[in-house]
Amino acid sequence: MGSVASRWLVPAVVVITGAAVAAGMVGRTVYSRPAEARGAPAVASSSVAGPLPGSAEVRLSPDSFTHPDRTAVQRVLQAYFDSINSLDFAGWREVVSARRVSSTPEAGWVAAYETTRDGGMVVQRVESDVVSRRLRVLISFVSTQDVAKAPPALPERCIRWRVVYVLVWEGGVLKVDEAPENRNPQMEKC
Repeated sequence: MGSVASRWLVPAVVVITGAAVAAGMVGRTVYSRPAEARGAPAVASSSVAGPLPGSAEVRLSPDSFTHPDRTAVQRVLQAYFDSINSLDFAGWREVVSARRVSSTPEAGWVAAYETTRDGGMVVQRVESDVVSRRLRVLISFVSTQDVAKAPPALPERCIRWRVVYVLVWEGGVLKVDEAPENRNPQMEKC
């Protein structure tokens, strides 16, 4: 009986090991495939060359470029920043969570963003929270605005931001949510 079991054990181990290696290679290929995301990975900082605030295109850092949800993250954040830059409240409502829409009156939103121009957006990191099905996205960008519309903590015309945005899935679509992580941005004068 022992020799029959050992005759089958070696081929079984070889087949299982081969299947595991093949699955790993397929997974690596799927999760590192860059074709779906727009553009090439950006540099890791939000340094902007040229006139501020910089390009209106949301770019991905090399780190975030490998995340499996990178395309959805880039798409929703592009629409989010485009709506702010064009002062399009209806467009903004389409890309934020229902909770965020319900807590944001249009007049207050327009007043807050009426002079804002955002640029140089780079998604630095995307972290998945499997339990809550949320994504935490670290993004850096530059904003320009009238000093009167700048945050009270930094009344400047040009600000470099590092913010964590929480993204949630609603109806199969990724949306920008309101969360405690959003409330502690790092900012400095340009």
